[in-house]
Amino acid sequence: MDDLELIQKKTGMTIGTAWILMFSSIAVLFLCGVVFGIYMAAKGGKEGMGQAVDFVMISLVCSFLLFAGIGFLINKKEKFYTQKVKAEVILWAVLIAILWGFVSSFFMDYFPKYEGMAPIGELTNNWVFGVLLNSAMIIFQIGVIGHGLLRNYELRRAMITISFVCITFYIPAAVISLVLQSMILLYIYYRTASFWVVYACSILMFTPQYLFKYIFNAPAINSNFWRVYILPNDTVYYVLLVLSLVGIGVLLRQIKAKTVLIKWLKEYEYPF
Repeated sequence: MDDLELIQKKTGMTIGTAWILMFSSIAVLFLCGVVFGIYMAAKGGKEGMGQAVDFVMISLVCSFLLFAGIGFLINKKEKFYTQKVKAEVILWAVLIAILWGFVSSFFMDYFPKYEGMAPIGELTNNWVFGVLLNSAMIIFQIGVIGHGLLRNYELRRAMITISFVCITFYIPAAVISLVLQSMILLYIYYRTASFWVVYACSILMFTPQYLFKYIFNAPAINSNFWRVYILPNDTVYYVLLVLSLVGIGVLLRQIKAKTVLIKWLKEYEYPF
């Protein structure tokens, strides 16, 4: 890290500001949960678990959008970049999204499973809400915080910071998966300067889970459909898993080779 970075006068999104926004979003979500808990207690506990999950998930979307709006103002109303991208680079990004959709299935084996999951999240357990939640999170995480950090810091520091948005998902397996996913998406944004490429990739990454849910008539989306239904042979599954990881690495290098990096960092002011 450049020693002068410590005394640079930064404007817009800083690491400290990003942390405040992220933890504020969690605080709002927690507050909403407390309010709903009080409401349920007042109703004599008549509201079911499904309604509780729906309320929390809707609150999460609202929290992401609220603090994305605040972050947009902090970024001096600077919009995320939508630079034109070569067709071959878009193809590499799409392939990365598809491969990651497969790799992330590994973490599904570590999601909590219990009977009666079907009625949970009756309103939000569908693809349409999945798109809404994904959109809110990607706008907040990449389009606002990630974009703002890339304007002030090197890629590595921005990656580490935006990955902590994922702590709102309290299930450890989800956190690990989303941390890696967020780093991949931020790198694609860093190289392409196109938010829409990142957004399309994020949609492709989670959509197969919903398709498999309906194809195999499964009660919930947090199942490893690839290993259970499509590739029941564990050896084949894990070999393809390793090959997919290697493929993602190769494709990321292809994107690096086929893109011309724009100038992200602002011109700084120094107090001397």
